[in-house]
Amino acid sequence: MDISVFEVIGPVMVGPSSSGTAGMARLGWAASRFLDEPLKSIDLKFHPRNDGYAGLRSHLALIGGAMGMREYDPELKNAMKIAKEKGIELSASRFKEPLPESGLTVCLSMEQQSGKKCNITGVSVGGGSIAIIGIDEFDVDLESTEKHIFVWADEDVSCQVAELLPEGTNIKKDCKNNKYLIYAGVPLKIDESVSDKIKNIPSVTKVLFTEPFLSFGFVPHEPLFKTFKDLMELSEKTGKDVPELAIEYEMGRSGRSREEIWNQMAQNLEYMKETVHKGLTEEIHTLFGFGTGYDGKKVMKALEEGKTLSGSTLTRAIAKALATMEMDCSMERVVAAPTGGSCGIVPGCILTIQEDKKCSDEDLIKSLFVAAAAGVCMYYQNASFSGMGGGCQGEIGVSSAIAAAALAYLGGGDTKTICNAMALSMKNILGLICDRIGGSSEIPCIRRNGIGVANAFSGCDMALSGIESYVSPDEVIKALCNTQKLLPPQLRGGYGGLGCTVEAKHAREIEKKINKDLTLPEKSM
Repeated sequence: MDISVFEVIGPVMVGPSSSGTAGMARLGWAASRFLDEPLKSIDLKFHPRNDGYAGLRSHLALIGGAMGMREYDPELKNAMKIAKEKGIELSASRFKEPLPESGLTVCLSMEQQSGKKCNITGVSVGGGSIAIIGIDEFDVDLESTEKHIFVWADEDVSCQVAELLPEGTNIKKDCKNNKYLIYAGVPLKIDESVSDKIKNIPSVTKVLFTEPFLSFGFVPHEPLFKTFKDLMELSEKTGKDVPELAIEYEMGRSGRSREEIWNQMAQNLEYMKETVHKGLTEEIHTLFGFGTGYDGKKVMKALEEGKTLSGSTLTRAIAKALATMEMDCSMERVVAAPTGGSCGIVPGCILTIQEDKKCSDEDLIKSLFVAAAAGVCMYYQNASFSGMGGGCQGEIGVSSAIAAAALAYLGGGDTKTICNAMALSMKNILGLICDRIGGSSEIPCIRRNGIGVANAFSGCDMALSGIESYVSPDEVIKALCNTQKLLPPQLRGGYGGLGCTVEAKHAREIEKKINKDLTLPEKSM
């Protein structure tokens, strides 16, 4: 397992969904690394639970990714049109029993111009992160942040391959139908001429190097911390605060310099500011019109007219969160934190505190590292950052909790206070279901970000007051994981909750009409 801080504060993406759009674009791009020539056709095999793929524009993201586009490319929204102009045939199909465990599993079956076929199976695991689990008929276990070598052979030549790779390389393999796929993570700067020597091994049929599917850097390492207990003990032992420990964590896992890491987080902050400004000042049109595109502006106007009761700070934070989500649901650029469906909470909170407390940009960048560290601790305890994977408690809940940690840092809290702010906020939203009323992220996701903001401030203020969570931070995350496992599929992106209402049925009819020209023809099996 490996996670970058930029998988928590990030990815930079076009909306509407980190798992349904950004993660899918990354899966498509990863699949494109296995192609030798131009595409002739693409079939996208979805999980039956993912019948709303058009609402999240998942198919556009996968198709665009397979053509080489990245998750932040505004041209993703035109991917079907571009593919058709290139003469690429497009279709969709469904997994049959036994079904994959995750509803966000996709298989890209790609035929190249010569007739050669390539099947890549992957999972969008939440927050834009991905896992490649299948290459053609072979099962694989890859770290998306590593560079890899793949060797196809008619016999088991793993020992001969190992002799030609750097000492200590972890060789993995799978055998299907008396054919072998041997693969390994390798150093980024490996001499790729070694592939010529491997090709000369008898029975080897193909050798391929792939760059990391996620470009956050990777070096073999033991994570600096994995739990909130680790974080608190490390802080007490070293005297270092959470932002510093988060930077050192990222340096250790990526091999990148402090300056590179700081500058990337600073850029993410600038993107957050740009998104909020545009969302509050420009005309926004969400994909389906369920979110008006004016909610953020309405809240600001109501504040100015003295119609709100919750105070200026909270009201402005809610307005920023709504405006950010409206941008997300318009397929505009946002920074997931850690998901697209909850991308408004962190910027809504910290940018408002900057206005009120005159915090510097440096302070805000450090607070983003705090939020990232909290997300890292959740990840290593197997928390899902996907609504379909674990309910909205993994999106709004997680974002609210990491925002509370960031706020507690900006409020002068020490490491223990920061961890308690996270725990107090997370406890409040355990069990929150994912009940999108259709395939889109517009309802209730946009306005639910406002509740996430209020919860973040509540958890932060209780922690800054000296209140501690009776249940320790790590045990709270254990409870989150337990709740996610127990939550039925109907409450993880199914048609339970708000999805069962009359309005939801009506919304699905509207979506179906809007998506008619975008839906892929079903491939007969």
